[in-house]
Amino acid sequence: MKNRQRFYPVLFGIYSAVGLVSSNIDQMRFMDGIRSILIAILVSLLVYLLFSWRVRNKDKASLLSAVFILFFFAYGHVYDALEGFKIAGLTLGRHRFLFPVWVLVFTALGIWIYKRPWKLASTGRFLFAMSIILLVMPIAQIGIYEWGRYRSVDQQGNEQSQVIQQQNLPPSTENLPDIYYIILDGYPRQDALLQYFDFDNQYFIDQLEEIGFSIPTCSQSNYAMTILSLSSSLNMNYAGAFGDVGQVNFEEKIVNSETQQILQELGYQTVALESSIWFTDFTNADHYISQKRPVLNSFFDFSRLLEFEVVYLRTTLLRPLEEAKTAWLDSLFDNPRQELYNLIMFQLEQLKLVPQIEGPKFVFAHILAPHAREAYFNAEGEFAYSRANDAMKGEFTYLNQITIEVIQTILAESENPPVIIIQGDHGLDTEARMAILNAYYLPDDGAKMLYPAITPVNSFRVVFNAYFGQDFPLLPDISLYSTYEDMFNFTPVQYPCIP
Repeated sequence: MKNRQRFYPVLFGIYSAVGLVSSNIDQMRFMDGIRSILIAILVSLLVYLLFSWRVRNKDKASLLSAVFILFFFAYGHVYDALEGFKIAGLTLGRHRFLFPVWVLVFTALGIWIYKRPWKLASTGRFLFAMSIILLVMPIAQIGIYEWGRYRSVDQQGNEQSQVIQQQNLPPSTENLPDIYYIILDGYPRQDALLQYFDFDNQYFIDQLEEIGFSIPTCSQSNYAMTILSLSSSLNMNYAGAFGDVGQVNFEEKIVNSETQQILQELGYQTVALESSIWFTDFTNADHYISQKRPVLNSFFDFSRLLEFEVVYLRTTLLRPLEEAKTAWLDSLFDNPRQELYNLIMFQLEQLKLVPQIEGPKFVFAHILAPHAREAYFNAEGEFAYSRANDAMKGEFTYLNQITIEVIQTILAESENPPVIIIQGDHGLDTEARMAILNAYYLPDDGAKMLYPAITPVNSFRVVFNAYFGQDFPLLPDISLYSTYEDMFNFTPVQYPCIP
């Protein structure tokens, strides 16, 4: 076997990082995965060189290297698959059981391979070909996605600059209401929150209504995931109206939406707050409000891990270390969570300052709270990461409190009564996934156009009709559920509701 074909263990190691990047590329920036890929290359290469040095049979050394790399990089995936799985009352997905079994199985396999007098040239050729095929698929997926992302950002910049150059601000712009579109990621409807978290949210609803908000009681999201939900609401249409859904650049539909374009032509500036997800990060907005952190927080500073890097470490044999609960490990694994907490607090505080920007504004803020059963702060607003239901109650308590403060500040500081939409892009990670909080502050009788089952696809149709003399027909309110694994295989759903 040619020497280069013995290199397949390193390719398998690289796949462990590249494959994970490709499966998460729609939720991250490619640069966030660079360090993980380089570490995978380094670790795999060191393992390959070590076995090649200690084992005379080079084909057997390659196979043993591949076994060790599989042993190291696959543990977390197996743990996730077995977590909570029981046989005869024994929970398999626990480190105290899985880890020693994992070590024993791979030790026995390694000894068996080492002692067998095999001719492994054909096996090596097969594994080399398999490693190439495995790498080609995620690399192609990443490349296609990054090219689409580049074209999206480039097109956004060009089209926005054309609109800005062509627009003539009408004299009446001083009377136009500011429009706030605030997405509280994953914020569920009151009845779903009570059923699945035993959390009575009526006090928050009452506070909103006392301020002047209207809360349609039976609102659902149109889609089950952020990218489809926001592309639909911001373009006032369903995904199928954009063309073949498999060919649509939904990221571009969000950052360069029809709503934003119409408002710019009417004389509005776009104000956007830094988001933790790239396709809701309007970096080309007229006013982009950011924490201005250094890229990668210093490439060689491994005391500060990115969220993806934590996810990657959890797929490896280092997974049990996260549960060791030493002070250093706690700080290491919590670092990206702490940074997301800081960003959420930054967004909420900055929203209070936005009214100071002169002129009519379209304000977009995607806030990653409460988000998928992960609490980042407690009832006092202090950083406290947890996935427990009781912790989520604390997060809802503080999120409600600070949201009311933000709204009251916006209303007090605005020259004209603004339009404010506070909306969940989807709901809980349960069968109530589509049941969302949907709150509207529509001054001057704009709320008369609302109805109990309105969905986000009609939100800006109502706004344009109520305040800009438009005549957008309201679309049927349909909720189309799909999974991340098969995102365009839609199933209409209706969560029970009493209007």
